[in-house]
Amino acid sequence: MWTLVWVQLLVLAAYSYAVVAYLITDADYFPEQAPPAWSWPAVVAVGVGFIPALLCLLVALPLLASADFRAEQPRWRLLAMVTAASIAMLLVMATPPGWELLDWYVG
Repeated sequence: MWTLVWVQLLVLAAYSYAVVAYLITDADYFPEQAPPAWSWPAVVAVGVGFIPALLCLLVALPLLASADFRAEQPRWRLLAMVTAASIAMLLVMATPPGWELLDWYVG
């Protein structure tokens, strides 16, 4: 369970970092051919962050649906909250603002 939580938190933090950096950085000073070193976590999260997020969802959702798992794990709500945040992140990635973010970092 903790691995799922940590992986999802790492992807969520990197994607949140990407969103904040996009909002506060002037696009004219962001070179397309060679992104600055500070942006690499954001580039990775925006470019391939959906892969670990989807894999974690494929494992977490059946666990959360299991009454036995919820009875055994006293902190299953933490996994549920992080999984819900990952679902929200994936939904944002699939919208036009998410595509714009992908184009800005990866395009």
